[in-house]
Amino acid sequence: MALSSIIKGIQPEPFRVLLHGVEGIGKSTFASNAPDPVFIQTEDGLAQIDVPKFPLAESFDSVVENLNDLLNEKHDYKTVVIDSIDWLEKLAVQKVCSDIKKSTLAELDFGKGYALLIPQFESVIHLLNQLRKVRKMNVILIAHTKLEKIADPSGASYDQYAPRLDKRVNGIVKEWVDIIAFATHTVAKTEQDEGFKKTRTTVKVVKDKDGNDRILFLESNPAIVAKSRYTLPAKMPLDGEVFFTSLWNIIYPPSAKTAESRRQTADGSEDQ
Repeated sequence: MALSSIIKGIQPEPFRVLLHGVEGIGKSTFASNAPDPVFIQTEDGLAQIDVPKFPLAESFDSVVENLNDLLNEKHDYKTVVIDSIDWLEKLAVQKVCSDIKKSTLAELDFGKGYALLIPQFESVIHLLNQLRKVRKMNVILIAHTKLEKIADPSGASYDQYAPRLDKRVNGIVKEWVDIIAFATHTVAKTEQDEGFKKTRTTVKVVKDKDGNDRILFLESNPAIVAKSRYTLPAKMPLDGEVFFTSLWNIIYPPSAKTAESRRQTADGSEDQ
């Protein structure tokens, strides 16, 4: 391959977001503010949100069919949302169990059953890559959150909020996405003395200095799994309109869009 093939500069590409968060925080509502979204439902919960959506998927193959429809049929959607990726994992488990004629994956020793989930999710990632490349579609994967114990070789173990996925699937998805965002409430903890050298901790939802009671973390720390390949703040309000506008302006800076518009205008003039 010649040196002329070297790519320089920032390449604007459709974004890939994994959003996980506590129950009822508003993950689906947040995703509905993405550019022209269409939802692939793997769990029932979008009835009260006015967004375009496929019928509830009852099998893994139904999700694959939905993705192929978006790839091959004409449409104007700009973002595909899988809601949720952990329920997609459940559908993948059902498919693998049916294929190998087992009632559970645990019937295979040494984690071999769960290893069979990897090619299933690789097929989904392949289709999502095709949607990004061919249809220029953004991708949002919604997940519930689990609290898992992390064994730190350099110190004491600790708890961490992470997407509720099998560790093998988790690894594939976390590596693939550009952003892992964690949504939660802003809370305040207070210690109450109950006497006899006992205390009780109470937690309540509060508003921060900007009046927000729901927050989006975009930077990892020992308590949460998060990351961002973009120059976004470490945390933001859980406001989909604000988030996606900020992200869009980073990927497609206004100055770059103006220059592209002028170039297209010039090209059109030359064609006349």
